[in-house]
Amino acid sequence: MQKLMDRDFLAGLVLFFIGLVSFAKAGADVMDWAFPLLATYFILFAATVLVVRAIYAVVAERATDIIRFGAEDRTVSLDVFTFLVIALVFLLVMYGLGFWLSSFLMLSLASIYMTQNRTFYNVALAIGVPLATCIVAYVVFQHVFYVPLPDGAWLPGAD
Repeated sequence: MQKLMDRDFLAGLVLFFIGLVSFAKAGADVMDWAFPLLATYFILFAATVLVVRAIYAVVAERATDIIRFGAEDRTVSLDVFTFLVIALVFLLVMYGLGFWLSSFLMLSLASIYMTQNRTFYNVALAIGVPLATCIVAYVVFQHVFYVPLPDGAWLPGAD
């Protein structure tokens, strides 16, 4: 039972779940092959590599990288849970505020939360970098690749 706690094996199972959900939600349109299905195939390939690698380590009787939870992991668990909540709120708010505004807010909140030393400069940097990232991504997605993204229902025309 302890060998099932191998990091590669658990990561592979999580990636399999994400890949299968993505594959089930992908459409049948030709445009779906450009990014979503290729990304899904890459995720499934990475999951296969991780699971095969973990199985090989068990068969070859090599030392596995077993996950152990200690007292110092509680802080990491809180950080992961907080980021998960920020990401879920992003998904819920995205259709109301639009993709770009909600992306900027999510990236800014996550950056500010993960900033250890919250000086004025670090907080300004934690807001400025997501702003620059969203501007560059907007230009690339909207004007180079023509990727349709959801507009805001709460703020019409604020995409």
